[in-house]
Amino acid sequence: MASASLAHTLRSTAAWLRIEALSIAQFRAQVIVSLLGWVVPFAFMALWNAAAAGSGVMTPGQTTAYYLMQLVTTNLGITVPLIFGLGYLVYSGEFATYLMLPLPSLIAVVAKPTVRNLTQSVPLVVVVPLLAWAMDAEFSGDPVVVLAAIALFVLGTVAGLLCAALYALAVLWFGKNDGLLGLFAGLQWVLAGLIAPSSFLPGWMAWVLRLSPLWGAQGGVGDLLSGAVAPAWYLFAANAAWIVVLALVLRWAWPRALARFEAVGQ
Repeated sequence: MASASLAHTLRSTAAWLRIEALSIAQFRAQVIVSLLGWVVPFAFMALWNAAAAGSGVMTPGQTTAYYLMQLVTTNLGITVPLIFGLGYLVYSGEFATYLMLPLPSLIAVVAKPTVRNLTQSVPLVVVVPLLAWAMDAEFSGDPVVVLAAIALFVLGTVAGLLCAALYALAVLWFGKNDGLLGLFAGLQWVLAGLIAPSSFLPGWMAWVLRLSPLWGAQGGVGDLLSGAVAPAWYLFAANAAWIVVLALVLRWAWPRALARFEAVGQ
């Protein structure tokens, strides 16, 4: 019974992703405009390239590699779209229709930003290698480091999504709270390492960053692949622990928050 239910959910999710892909294809201009968001990692890259010269912390080549990876991970990230997407659906009352879908409603909410981000990230397959060559980025070529970065990205993505999903439920508890939702975007800039690589932060702040549930899927990839941070067991253990804890909390909070949804908008 459980396997049949899982298979049904997977089929429904695949069908919903196809629908969202068709929707994205109809609004290509929005995807093109979203590419302008690439300028943010480049702005911080210029800042930290200047700071890295002679710092002894990272080299300019390492910070370049770090922010090229930030360019990739920020374009793939769906934590902020999740909290604002859920907020919009709740405010408009449209969330009621998502609750009737044959798949978990949170999966339905993240489907559109997932498809959109994958679409707008396609040019990066060519852009990032060219920029890495042109800007003398220093990437680690160690296969173990590359595999560790991929593993950390997967764990961090799951942990980050659970964190965002839990945070997004605040809209059901407090109603109109755009400011509270916007606070998450600001926190992510800090805790995911966009504002600064963890190596440039004071000791305790670097630890806070590396152990946060948002760093693994974003800044952690660049930190590992640039060689600024060595793969260590506690990085993966922290993300695994976050996944377990956040999943349990979300399982407890979801029905209680959902009970407050009025299905007519907030």
